[in-house]
Amino acid sequence: MILPVDSKKVYFRAFHGKKYGCSPKYLFLHMLEKYGNSYKYIWELADAAQEIPGAECVKRLTFKSFIHMMTSKYIITNNDFMWWIPLRKSQVMLETWHGGGAYKRVGSYEKWSRLMLMDQKRNARQITHYISSSRKYTEVQAPSKWVPESKFIKTGMPRNEVFFYPQKINLLKQKVYEYFGLPFHSDLKIVLYAPTYRGLTGYKEGGKNIKVAPDYKRLLNALEQKYDGKWILFFRSHYFDSSLIEQLPDSVVDATKYEDMQELLCAADVLITDYSSSMWDFGLTGRPCFLYAPDLKQYIAERGFYTDPFTWPFPMAQNDSELAQNILEFDQDAYKKALDKHYTDYGSFENKDACAKVCEAIGIQ
Repeated sequence: MILPVDSKKVYFRAFHGKKYGCSPKYLFLHMLEKYGNSYKYIWELADAAQEIPGAECVKRLTFKSFIHMMTSKYIITNNDFMWWIPLRKSQVMLETWHGGGAYKRVGSYEKWSRLMLMDQKRNARQITHYISSSRKYTEVQAPSKWVPESKFIKTGMPRNEVFFYPQKINLLKQKVYEYFGLPFHSDLKIVLYAPTYRGLTGYKEGGKNIKVAPDYKRLLNALEQKYDGKWILFFRSHYFDSSLIEQLPDSVVDATKYEDMQELLCAADVLITDYSSSMWDFGLTGRPCFLYAPDLKQYIAERGFYTDPFTWPFPMAQNDSELAQNILEFDQDAYKKALDKHYTDYGSFENKDACAKVCEAIGIQ
């Protein structure tokens, strides 16, 4: 064979090669620590000049990247691989996906063109293993992504392993504070606003596109009334849509270019989102998460959810008044009970050893 498969080579890509993050990053770090240079690690990136210690970086969609894809025993991605890459039967294609829980519908439920849906079906055929965060996740994701349930592995998400280690959370929180030049002390608290992608149509009112963003000043006032200390607001856009960045006030910190969302979640004392599965991840910390969704009715009509959003443990607001009220009336004890029930009802697989379990499941040793 001219291009033999290297049983000790692993190819990583996250968000179509746009970032070094999510579960592929945490699997890579685990492998690097446990197996060292007994494996060769390749990272696909839009900017191949970026350096990742312990790995070789290759520019996405180049001849070199294709050669590495075709000769790596393991390919690890978090967002639909390319069906037109001729993978071998001996290769392992691990889909970690970038969402968890069972919230907004994806794949077959989305109003995409027939061509785009056909591409997704073709992508699904190449998958050998698909990471699952919960029993409910497998139940809804399998038909949505055209992947048999038998290919789902009950390991939990590698990116969420960190939330089971309080010391690691604190170290990553300090790292974020230092990155943004903030004093690391207990009086300064972070609220992270991280909305999801709203598809091709966006949110419309009266036939006009509307940018979905809360009243930042009112949000901070509510948090300062509810909790002690000084609050600062971080904004993190979805990797498909950065349009809100253009209208951020000076008082808001733009954290969009900070690559690792899990580190931002470690640093945040409160999360504000809408339909993003970051709520599933952040809920593992036990910290307050509030939902702000003024376009809820339109979103239900155009895309929909696997489960009723009003049954989720995260307080739902459809306007700024409701968001402020939810914050001021927040009950931590009731929230904790609702979180525990949520993860139990969904049959959560999240755990502190997810990376090791994934490696075992796909044959890395």
